[in-house]
Amino acid sequence: MLFSSSEQCPKIWNIDGDNRCYKEGEGLVILRIKGYQLVSFIILSIAALALLFPFYWMVLQSFKPPTSAIQTPPDLSWGGFTLDNFKKLLDGNIWVWTSNSLIVAISGMLGNVILCSMAGYAFAKKQFPGKRILFWAIVSIMMTSTQIIMVPLFMQIRDMGLLNTYWALLLPILVSPLAVFLSKQFMQTIPEDLLEAARMDGCSEWRTYWNIIVPVSMPVLAIVGIFGFITQWNDFLWPLLATESRNMRTLQVGLASMQLQNVDYGLVLAGATWTMAPIVILFVAFQRFFVKGLTIGAVKG
Repeated sequence: MLFSSSEQCPKIWNIDGDNRCYKEGEGLVILRIKGYQLVSFIILSIAALALLFPFYWMVLQSFKPPTSAIQTPPDLSWGGFTLDNFKKLLDGNIWVWTSNSLIVAISGMLGNVILCSMAGYAFAKKQFPGKRILFWAIVSIMMTSTQIIMVPLFMQIRDMGLLNTYWALLLPILVSPLAVFLSKQFMQTIPEDLLEAARMDGCSEWRTYWNIIVPVSMPVLAIVGIFGFITQWNDFLWPLLATESRNMRTLQVGLASMQLQNVDYGLVLAGATWTMAPIVILFVAFQRFFVKGLTIGAVKG
């Protein structure tokens, strides 16, 4: 803090050679904090621009003629704006692929929220034989690569005669080990007294779960639902293996096949922008839950 004249300076403060009043140590501390913040701001800004530039280029080129995407140096202006790429995209199978992706993503989200919250409640508040072994088995699945289980999962779905059906897309995604883990970690922090009070009032196990556990657990259920939707919306490998016909493909698989058959880069980039739009909207609407989701279970055992 500086004063315009030495007369205004408190007696316990100091006066420098330019007749400025300052508190011992405070000026240096403020300067160091501001310098640190400035460096952090510059580094994070450069990193953010580097991450956002590919998305900016993709969205920009989706609104420009196809030849603009292969232009060197890249054209970063908004001149030549056109909607032709999106008109061609919407004339194809994009609506079928989008509806398939929505069915898969919403089903996965609801399955994770309902089934995994029940499992989390049982692990957090119930006692049954083999509880710890079963829970750690679920946690160990989280450490297993998804690609490792693809072959046995494909053989199982094939033997059930479900390939190229919605059941093949939905059954493997209804329960997620991560969603069970997050639900259990959050629900074990709910006070036992709350559940005992519900039972003394005559609540059954179902009413205790539905009327007490679910409302209190809304923050973690929101996180589980958002993560479940994004994971299934972006999934590529399993829908590629489980579907054969063009009308059963999800958006990610359909766009990949379109890219192999078509060298129209404007059309491909319009499809990529179309795919990214729901995720961006979801993130903007629920970004506070994303940060919370990264910290749940981080400090509670």
